[in-house]
Amino acid sequence: MRRLTLLVVLLACGCGDGADPDAGPRDAGPRDAGTDAGTDAGPTPDRVVTACDEVVLEGAAAAGVPALEGWPLLFAEARGADAVFRAPAVARPTFLTVGETVLRVDPRAPDAFDVPGLAADCGSFQHGVASGDPRADGVVLWTRWTPDEPVASATLEWTVATDPALASVVASGTAEATPDADWTVRVAVDGLSPSTTYYYRFADPDGTASALGRTRTAAVDATHLRFAVASCSSLYSGWFNAYRRIAERDGLDLVIHLGDYIYDFVDEDEPVRVPPSGEVEDPSDLAGHRRRHAQYLADPDLRLARRAHPWFLLWDNHDLVRGAPSFGGGAQAFREWNPIRPPADGAPPEVLYRRLSYGALADVFAVDMYLFQGRDTLPGGAPSALGDAQYAWLTGELGASTATWRILGMQKVFAPLGPFSGWNDFEGARDRLLAFFVDEGIGDNLFLTGDSHFTAFMDVAGDGPVGGELLASSISRGNFDEQLGEDSARFIESIRDGYLRDNPHHVDLELTSHGYGLVDVRSERLVAEMWYSPIRGPAGAERFGGAYAIERGANRYDRTRVDAPTAPD
Repeated sequence: MRRLTLLVVLLACGCGDGADPDAGPRDAGPRDAGTDAGTDAGPTPDRVVTACDEVVLEGAAAAGVPALEGWPLLFAEARGADAVFRAPAVARPTFLTVGETVLRVDPRAPDAFDVPGLAADCGSFQHGVASGDPRADGVVLWTRWTPDEPVASATLEWTVATDPALASVVASGTAEATPDADWTVRVAVDGLSPSTTYYYRFADPDGTASALGRTRTAAVDATHLRFAVASCSSLYSGWFNAYRRIAERDGLDLVIHLGDYIYDFVDEDEPVRVPPSGEVEDPSDLAGHRRRHAQYLADPDLRLARRAHPWFLLWDNHDLVRGAPSFGGGAQAFREWNPIRPPADGAPPEVLYRRLSYGALADVFAVDMYLFQGRDTLPGGAPSALGDAQYAWLTGELGASTATWRILGMQKVFAPLGPFSGWNDFEGARDRLLAFFVDEGIGDNLFLTGDSHFTAFMDVAGDGPVGGELLASSISRGNFDEQLGEDSARFIESIRDGYLRDNPHHVDLELTSHGYGLVDVRSERLVAEMWYSPIRGPAGAERFGGAYAIERGANRYDRTRVDAPTAPD
């Protein structure tokens, strides 16, 4: 949304009335995320190394393999009395500590990327590894192999173990990388144990290993779950500091991404990380979308977040072209480049809606509110938002759910939120779905939504309360201050005050910060949290942005703000 359009919309809705001119934004203070890898400033290093080099610390393993701090999922191995590891692929100077020793890792030169902050991963697996769609007994692993010469295909080996040294192997096999899938590989690993953390790695025919990945299977008897929530991650609008913070959290069960994982154009108000020429391709075919995914995975922070946790993804309007033939190639590229299970029962590739089960505690749904808009009509002729097949699937799954909580992720804001609710053009469809919840007595729901780039905690209700909703800002795409200008703080605060005053189902709004949400799930209580990171440059800290709880059976947020947790996880 361009600045002028947003101004017209905001002024038309009367959101600026009744402002407190001295009101300021709420801030819970920073959380230090460890060594700041974002600038050249830092401690005086004892040694300087280069990204992707083998680093030998002589004698460091004499008393056991030392811990490496400053980069997630970085482990050394013992080679006699020495500790050996490969320096991570970094885009800027990064500091590691090994006991009392400080290492500075410098980027490789020359840098082939003209977008700031990008650096390919080491070796022939330049785009890293990832996992997703976890089940209690398995998970999908992903990687992409980059051939250095023309070949017809390559056989990759994969290994899954319960330890980062990959000594306790529980599964292994091979997979073919071919140009038909743009050299991407997805492996569905089965036979695993529930609620278990696993480590995995790929290797190519020459024995070159990928980065180490970590994943976690779904639970069957969990009493506590932690989900991260992300959306609207524009490489060109800002730095992916929020992804780095997600990667640094060891206690997450899942990362839920609600769409606009990639972006097709640079917003004119947000040229933060763009090539010097200012020119960025607008992908319109399969090859273009593949190139965009490859460019995104040149970002080390995004690669880290994908390595660290299993993901559960949806697409949205910037990921693919809804009205184009074959969706402009976007749907195929999205599936190729992400750890997503194929559609069940021979359904077409466009079917991305699906469910994850976390036993008796939670069912997690991916609901595609974007792709099927208007394909079918409701009784009476109103347009459907989900399409008949998806609506039947969703209501069937909801009706059969016996979990304590149902968490529904979708791209567009569900509850009324002025011009920002994506369901405003589908009021009949929204009323129908709300009536289903109320009529069937299906409570204890949390809706997770994206697309609108700011934070909102809201209650969801039809003829009765249904649950809560968290709109978890954006990873980096612009919100109110980017679109209205840096001198608009008082006007933005008046917008917030007006919305909260005029809409009693709104619990809280934050209109200028970027980051991600966390959902903390226990049997008797669910807490939705927000965490914010800067986007104008690389940074190593984040701040807590507020949290609200929903008690079991209440079907609405408690209005008492929850204090910041004492520990990140």
